[in-house]
Amino acid sequence: MPMFMAQFAYTPEAWAALIHEPQDRAAASEALLRHFGGRLIGLYYTPGAEYDGFALFEAPNDAAAAAVEIADIAVGHLRSNRLLRVLSAEEMHAALEQAATAPNIAPKPRPEAS
Repeated sequence: MPMFMAQFAYTPEAWAALIHEPQDRAAASEALLRHFGGRLIGLYYTPGAEYDGFALFEAPNDAAAAAVEIADIAVGHLRSNRLLRVLSAEEMHAALEQAATAPNIAPKPRPEAS
């Protein structure tokens, strides 16, 4: 299955709720992902960064991954998020091999006048 990274930032209200009633957010994330046919690989936090944390997960396809993100942000506990497709080393190798076959479409320099 394709792998994705979802970066997220909680709202101040979500942080307040988590402080007063700590919860297992990995279990909640796993339940949401399973609903869309995905699987949580890990949930990590990055205090002090632009985003509060990120989830690595697998989803059946791009549409399912987007559905996870839309459903997650729609409930109102996130102030921002970003969904990224993660390529394995093998997928990146295949992409590089394909890129090597691309025609050169760079702009051509204007010939200098004599």
